[in-house]
Amino acid sequence: MTATATIFISLIILGFIVLVINLIRKGKLAIKFSISWFILALMVLIFVWFPGLLKFVSSLLGIYSPTNMLFFLGFCLSLSIIFSLTNNISIQNHKLKHLTQEIALMKKEDKHD
Repeated sequence: MTATATIFISLIILGFIVLVINLIRKGKLAIKFSISWFILALMVLIFVWFPGLLKFVSSLLGIYSPTNMLFFLGFCLSLSIIFSLTNNISIQNHKLKHLTQEIALMKKEDKHD
């Protein structure tokens, strides 16, 4: 990878990290959802800065091409994000159902009084 590409990709990733931090600071993004994005950004930075490490890890795992390993890691991280969000939706759905039932019971009690 050329020095220009390394600098360009590094600036994009660092800009993304600044964006995520600003979203957290403004309260628009929860920290628990941003952790996986930080991990992804740091992994990309490490592999951009040390391309030999990417080749070593991919050969260690038996993956033919370092690029394929990056796509595989991105896929795995995407699956973990999707699972985390699905889990959070399930929890929120349960809480919403519980709150709806409580409100219905409170309205029913008010009608009987």
